Amino acid sequence: MKKRPSTVCPIVYALDIWGDPWSLVILRDVLIHNKRYYREFLASRERISTNILSARLQSLVEAGLLVRTEGDTNRAQTMYRPTPKALDLFPIVFAIMRWGLKYNPNTDMSIPIMQELIEDEKGLEQRLMRNFDDVTS
Repeated sequence: MKKRPSTVCPIVYALDIWGDPWSLVILRDVLIHNKRYYREFLASRERISTNILSARLQSLVEAGLLVRTEGDTNRAQTMYRPTPKALDLFPIVFAIMRWGLKYNPNTDMSIPIMQELIEDEKGLEQRLMRNFDDVTS
């Protein structure tokens, strides 16, 4: 990803880190779907290409949003986990989801998390955060 000179604008700063579509999809997969491994990200419905996935994972690690843990014996065991900085994005991810629910007539409302977001967003956040107790403790 091309980096621009540092900025004083907080919106530009945030978008430079996670504002491209693939970074947000990866963050969604980490935070909402608890994906941890490269192969799990590749299996996402959006079908990200391997070179873009590798580049985005690396940029999210460099930005301090993900921690990469090498597998003991095999690269396929390399794991990505969110940092507290990434967990602070939950309200933003939920806000983007709510906006999409409101304006995207093609949203698949049979996905349980969509109903949960509408009915109990705080409960949803608490439930998802339990996946990351090791990060927050």
